[in-house]
Amino acid sequence: MKPLFRFLRRKMWNNRPLTISSFIGLLLAVSFTSSIPLYADHALSRIISSSLAEESSGAPPGSLLTRYQATRSEHTDPEALAALHDYMMDKLPGQIDYPLLQSIATYSVAQSQLRQDATQGSVDNRRRQMTLMSQSGLADQVEIISGTMYGESLSGDGMIEAVVWENARSRNYLEVGNVYQYTLPTRTGNKVVNIKVVGVFQPKNADSAYWYQGLDVFSSVLMIHPEVFAGEVMTKLSASVSTANWYGQYDLSNLQSSDLSRLERLLKRLEPDMFQMLRNSRVDLSFLSLIGSLKKESLQLQLTLFTLAAPMLALCFYFIYINARQSLERQRNDIAVLRSRGAKMRLIYAIFLLEGGLLGAVAWLLGMFCAAGMARLMVSTDGFMQFAIGKDAAIGWSNAAGLYGFAAVAAAILAGTLPVAGYARQSIVGYKQELARADRKPLWQRGYLDVVLLLASGAGWYMFQSGQLHAGQQSASGAMQIHPAFFFIPAVSVFSAGLVSLRLFPLLLKLLHRMLRRWLPITLHLALVQLSRSQRSYFPLMLLLVMTMGLGIYHASAARTIDRNEGERIMYSNGADVVLQPVWEGEVQLYDEEGNYIPEDQPRNMIYTEPPFAPFEKMPGVNSRARVLQAEGELAVAGKSLGKGKLMGIDNFGFASSAWWRHDLFKAAHPFNLLRWLGKYEQGVIVSQSFAERNALKQGDLIQMTVQKVPIEFVVVGITEYWPSMAPQESYIIANIDYVYDRIPLTPYALWLDMEDGAKVMPVINHLREQGIETASLRDARNERILQKLLPSREGTYGILTLGFIVSVAVSFIGYLLFWIYSLARRTVQMGILRATGLERGQLTLILLIEQLLTTGLAIALGLGIGRLVSKLFLPLLQTSGQAQVPPFTIIFELRDTVQLLVIVLAMLCIGGGLLTVQIWRMRVHQAVKLGEER
Repeated sequence: MKPLFRFLRRKMWNNRPLTISSFIGLLLAVSFTSSIPLYADHALSRIISSSLAEESSGAPPGSLLTRYQATRSEHTDPEALAALHDYMMDKLPGQIDYPLLQSIATYSVAQSQLRQDATQGSVDNRRRQMTLMSQSGLADQVEIISGTMYGESLSGDGMIEAVVWENARSRNYLEVGNVYQYTLPTRTGNKVVNIKVVGVFQPKNADSAYWYQGLDVFSSVLMIHPEVFAGEVMTKLSASVSTANWYGQYDLSNLQSSDLSRLERLLKRLEPDMFQMLRNSRVDLSFLSLIGSLKKESLQLQLTLFTLAAPMLALCFYFIYINARQSLERQRNDIAVLRSRGAKMRLIYAIFLLEGGLLGAVAWLLGMFCAAGMARLMVSTDGFMQFAIGKDAAIGWSNAAGLYGFAAVAAAILAGTLPVAGYARQSIVGYKQELARADRKPLWQRGYLDVVLLLASGAGWYMFQSGQLHAGQQSASGAMQIHPAFFFIPAVSVFSAGLVSLRLFPLLLKLLHRMLRRWLPITLHLALVQLSRSQRSYFPLMLLLVMTMGLGIYHASAARTIDRNEGERIMYSNGADVVLQPVWEGEVQLYDEEGNYIPEDQPRNMIYTEPPFAPFEKMPGVNSRARVLQAEGELAVAGKSLGKGKLMGIDNFGFASSAWWRHDLFKAAHPFNLLRWLGKYEQGVIVSQSFAERNALKQGDLIQMTVQKVPIEFVVVGITEYWPSMAPQESYIIANIDYVYDRIPLTPYALWLDMEDGAKVMPVINHLREQGIETASLRDARNERILQKLLPSREGTYGILTLGFIVSVAVSFIGYLLFWIYSLARRTVQMGILRATGLERGQLTLILLIEQLLTTGLAIALGLGIGRLVSKLFLPLLQTSGQAQVPPFTIIFELRDTVQLLVIVLAMLCIGGGLLTVQIWRMRVHQAVKLGEER
């Protein structure tokens, strides 16, 4: 083995750049793959934390309650009960393998009569029904308010010591120090035992999970020490246990996604396993449903993220593959010589497999640290290539991340060693024959893989278009949920369109050459000839750049579109940045307008007192504010009832500057024109377009609305389809608030606030409280937008798209550098001959720059065009999926996204072009012309 490792070390050292680039490709693949389960665990911990923080009247999350309930006809098997107790208290927590916050065992016998001992002075003949019970850990959870705590053994006079809850003492007339006779059911019949009440307790914390049965259970219970219950009651007296409970509360705050399936299987098998140990035992309360919902959510999140990451992972593996091919091309002559000298194919394959294994092992070790950094980057993502500082990004170790990393290493090694088999089968003669067929079309062109993939992506687009797949659906909260295939199918479209473009690339070169050959300068002529003769070698680099730019454009547009439309949905439904409802003082109306008393059985109105408006005008951080009254009433036109409708009374001027507007929604008239018309006519109203069309209303028509039993006359001054916070299909009217208040009793209004950038709402609330005005309710649309962005699915989508683009740019940059560096090295003899024929260094540099322009530049342009085309084809499908969104969906293309991508890629190309120029000027081309072959 030593010679093999020595040969491998020398081989890796002689090909250092390719070895390093292969390692970087492995590292990126491992890190990117492992970051997904790490992020999923982080998202899962946030979901669990929110579940734990929610107030619930039931048991805390992580509670597990199991029970044994004996039947009247059978006696409990002590050995089976002991085995079940051992399993529930010792073995099961080890199998669950999460911290145990509470572990409680409760035993009780059947309820029986309790009488005072007749030997005591005053005999109490009250008949009491009490239960003898023991519960582990009682001494730490209670406070003795009278007497003492029970002992661990019988009292000095041989009696069983018991304590009772204060409520049980008062309800059953028990006294500390008294001895009571308890009729104990045993396997040999009833036995009378003496119970001495030695103390009365109160719970230290009545809300503690320790009292999982509820305190009312202890109203008829005598509590004794667990050791006494086990040793005296169960063993010596042979009492039959009526009920046994085992309660455990587990800390699931650090739950990992890799443990969900294991816990689900364990909890599903728990009841059958218990029943086999002891009949009539069952699970009363379990966190199986919580595990199931978390598993479903985690799997959905990981499926979405892996679907989004698949194209970028494919780019990494493709980079590793072409990097391996480039390395093999440099060593192909050596491989052919080894084969000709009798080396077996498996030996050659073992050499490259061993190299991949060594690089993969190191990449896996470093990749786990890089994966944690990538997961933190995903957490801090606020949009495509947008980051928010200050987010909680605590990332812990995950077993699933290690397994996914191993899988990525295996796949990457396979991708890197795939070309070896083809090269290892050739001898030196076969190698020379292959060189003579270098212009043969690649396999994907001969098999029309590009056409097949293009048709498949077209079928995926048709499924979205026809509604067989829904690109986006609104959840119960109104947030948009994106189908994972909505990012995968466009990636396939970009890839297939790139392959089709590469199929047409040779035709473009021939067309340029034929059209311009009479006027071509020597540099352009040589560049076109070189590209025509070795076009296959440029395809991998061009495809990398097409995928990088195409996916970058599509992902940027998709992220921007989703984020913009989600934000507009929230702002439209809220109406303004902040909607604040102040508290109005009011009293019940006891007398009508004529002074008559209103009986209690008749409806009484509230008489409100409006708070002073001056404090509202001085609220900190508020640009403008507007009073907005919302009410419901009966609509009528010409005495004909038209059903119920909504009324919004507004301050004209304040509403224009406080409400949120999307001006493209108002096609018939600008919203400010509508408000101006409303301001000119005191009784004017703006009505919804759906209401106007249903009732053939037009400007100038009179309508009536009855609000609080008061009819109000209005005149239609405008018609609109959309209005802030109003659904377009509803019947609504917009009126002047003062005109409405002149006709109906004063009713509380809300304040719509337009906030300054970065302004908080707490100073507003504190300012109003200082002025004696409390806040009844408050809705902050800005906070809701932040919460939507923090959803794991949304945050993970933005994070994986951003991370994928960064990885693809890194892969493309490394591939670009290596391709041109080794391309230049292979063409040293050619450059020497051209230099010897009279070409200057500047002309040689120009030839290479033209080649870059026609390959790299064309690939970037193709990527931009294909990405834009795919965006226009697929992004509109979001608005045709599921229910129509209000306001209508808009597709966002922002120039800054394209400029941002171009700056990143062009910076990469400039760096690479500068390095190539330096290398050309350092090349000693006068020494390149030599006999023999290029090495």
